[in-house]
Amino acid sequence: MTKQWTHALAGAAMALAAAIPVTPAAAAATQRQIDACVNGRGQFSLDEQIGGCTASIQSGSWKGKNLSWAYANRCIAYKDQAQYDRAMADCNKAIALDPGNDHAHNTRGAIFHLTGKYDEAIAEYSRAIELNATTVDPFHNRGMSYAAKGDYDTAIADYNSALKINPNDALALYERGIAKQKKGDQAGGQNDIDAARRIDPKMGN
Repeated sequence: MTKQWTHALAGAAMALAAAIPVTPAAAAATQRQIDACVNGRGQFSLDEQIGGCTASIQSGSWKGKNLSWAYANRCIAYKDQAQYDRAMADCNKAIALDPGNDHAHNTRGAIFHLTGKYDEAIAEYSRAIELNATTVDPFHNRGMSYAAKGDYDTAIADYNSALKINPNDALALYERGIAKQKKGDQAGGQNDIDAARRIDPKMGN
């Protein structure tokens, strides 16, 4: 399941990249460090991402709401390193700076899910959806938390919502297939799983 979460949240940093306000280049943070913090294409290691975000935070080039992106991206990196306490602290800071940061709510939901706190995860994903109902990640992520609680009907409804936004969301297809099989629809579930693997052959491995 952890591999699936890394995949699920891969799009969050890319969306944050577009949200960074245009500002003069920071004296204390190089463009490479800023790019590493965003890490939109995953070309930087997690340690580089954390270092880039730290440099961006310490640079003084962004303040208040405009600094939320750096904490949110560092939260993602710490989450992917399974440093959940540090990740949560950074997501909390990102949300304190910008309560409307739906990406930070989504990542905070992932941290709750990965630590077995499914109700808290669902609440965070629901808040992310309230803030931005056009992003696929919170829908399929919330579906996974409902599935973890055994509520497969609600999970499937969330996967359906994700697939309305992006019919090629391999994660939503795969997890919907698993949920259908849990409900006894073996053929329908396998169809979804096969469709997911045509999009992403590594899905489920």
